[in-house]
Amino acid sequence: MKIVMVGPYPEPGKQVSGGVERVIDTLLPELGRQVDLTLIVPGAQRDAETVNHGVRTIYLKRGPGPGAARYWTFDARRVARAVESIRPDLVHLQGLAGLGRLISLPRILTVHGIAHRDLLLTSRGDRWGPLARHGMAHVMRTVEARARRQIGNVIVINPYVHEAFPDIVNGHHFAIPNPLDAAFMEPLRNETQPREPHIISIGHISPHKNTLGILRIVAAAMQANTSARMSIYGSSANAEYSQACRDFIRQERLDDRIAFAGNVASNELARALDQSCCLIMASPQENAPMTIAEAHARGVAVVAPEAFGIKYMIAPGRNGFFLPARDLHAQAAVLQRALDHDWRRAAIAHDAWQTYAPGLIAEKTIAAYRAVLTGDAPIATPQGLAPRHKRDLERSAHGPV
Repeated sequence: MKIVMVGPYPEPGKQVSGGVERVIDTLLPELGRQVDLTLIVPGAQRDAETVNHGVRTIYLKRGPGPGAARYWTFDARRVARAVESIRPDLVHLQGLAGLGRLISLPRILTVHGIAHRDLLLTSRGDRWGPLARHGMAHVMRTVEARARRQIGNVIVINPYVHEAFPDIVNGHHFAIPNPLDAAFMEPLRNETQPREPHIISIGHISPHKNTLGILRIVAAAMQANTSARMSIYGSSANAEYSQACRDFIRQERLDDRIAFAGNVASNELARALDQSCCLIMASPQENAPMTIAEAHARGVAVVAPEAFGIKYMIAPGRNGFFLPARDLHAQAAVLQRALDHDWRRAAIAHDAWQTYAPGLIAEKTIAAYRAVLTGDAPIATPQGLAPRHKRDLERSAHGPV
């Protein structure tokens, strides 16, 4: 089976950053051992070709203009030409459906985020002004919805995908969670021993991850818990916002208790989680955050909003607590409760290992590939999931652009 995967991946010399890159980095060696796999990375700084985990990797230089307009026009055309030159059996799109809208071969899509909402929550497009930014978000929403319907085959990493994208209801669905890097699957050490009240935050320092909101919650909790400490892992996506976070820490006189650790490799992040009592998230928009799965795999409880795909990942009292909305004192109280709770860390980790094991996820992914190519892919019907005739699949895959 010859497969092309399309998605974000670090350019040579750079480190994996963000959940989607980590997913692809985990899948490459697992899938590459079983299929003829090529990775195409659009939106790169320059055209290049290399090998990652034994997989041929083709970088395509980004086109002119803002990314929100470029990815489904210039970049999509370059991706389609690159795919045509390889002539695979199937193309697996990781993230943006619009990147594959001009490909005429069978395709399958893994939805990782909600692109039009992310555009409004991040600093991307700030220079356009609010009206242009909302207009571009509307265009992205339309492009993505149309491309999802055209592709017809969707890997659902979390039940929230159905809520966020009702347009996929008549397509082929495969319930396959994201895989965990093997670094997070190592046996736990001293999992029964009490841990210091160390809080960890993982993700880009940005409004999208609400780093400043997290800091306000942690600062409120630290007023009552003088032994609590915090580490923030992730790169800075916005220098002005990052400075505002540092200014807040300084104003609260917490410089010696809250540290920025930067973007680190998976094995170092796993070690950091092993020293942490709980992870906190407070994002205004998520799908199924890899950070939560990674924390659970290291036996670390998570405090996060009861929203998005998060509500399907946390079982209160078993592997975390839900963060109340808006009430800072209530949020700080829940965080303190997580620090005080006697977590069964081995059970938390075992559940995560059973769910996100990379070998298992690769097997399910390859089974999905075969189902798409043979016409046995399941679709939603009033009676549940049922196979769809191959002719209908081909009609979906080769429909008009």
